[in-house]
Formats: sequence, structure tokens, C-alpha cells
Amino acid sequence: MASRNSPGDLVSDYANLRTVPAMLGIVFALASLYQFGGIATVELTWISYTLTTQHAMLVSLGTFVVAFASSETKSFDYYEDWEKVVIAAGPALIVGHQYVQFVTDAIANNSPTGGILAFMLSLAAWGVAIR
Repeated sequence: MASRNSPGDLVSDYANLRTVPAMLGIVFALASLYQFGGIATVELTWISYTLTTQHAMLVSLGTFVVAFASSETKSFDYYEDWEKVVIAAGPALIVGHQYVQFVTDAIANNSPTGGILAFMLSLAAWGVAIR
């Protein structure tokens, strides 16, 4: 049985690349929870940093893009129309919550229901995108 010695061998292994969306799913879920109010404060005391909603948005979008790019499909052509809508709605909601006052107010005014629904929609978009 041969062992893998170089990092290049590990990266080129298709089975390991398929685990990227699963690993990033945890980061995506935590960042989305924070952005939509499910987690109150994230603070890294060693470096005196408190996570902002803008940084959580960037983390959510970054992990979404990386996971979608590493999924088996990688293209909208392989999705049905309803799946395309769900996939587009997730990042739109994440960005809209940060920059569109109407979206922010709609989520905040239905507290906590709005935040829960926004979080669930973002997770649904994640799940459909990485299938």
C-alpha cells in the first residue's frame, strides 16, 4: 500500500476535494447564524477582534463560492429552475441583509422569526448549491 507524501497528491485526490463543501458548511452556518442574529457575539480575545456582520457576510459569501466551485455540478446548467432560484436567493439575502435597509428591517421587525427564516433560506441555498 503506497502512502501519499506530497500535499499535491492530497489535493489531487477527488475524494478529498468532495469534502470541501462539507467542511466549509460549518463555517458557512456559523457565519450565517451570526449575521442573522442567532449568535450574539463572536470575539477572538487573543487578537482583540470582534466579528462584525460585514465580515460574517464576506465569510458566508466566500465559503459559498468555494463550495459551489468545488461541487460536482459547478454550473447552473445542471440545476432545475426552482433550484436556480433557491441558489440565487441565498447570496442575495446575505448581501441584502447587509446593504439593503428594507431587507434588514424586514428580518429585524419579525424578530426572531425573520432571522430564523433568513438563516433557513441561506442553509437551503447552501444545500441545493453543493448537492
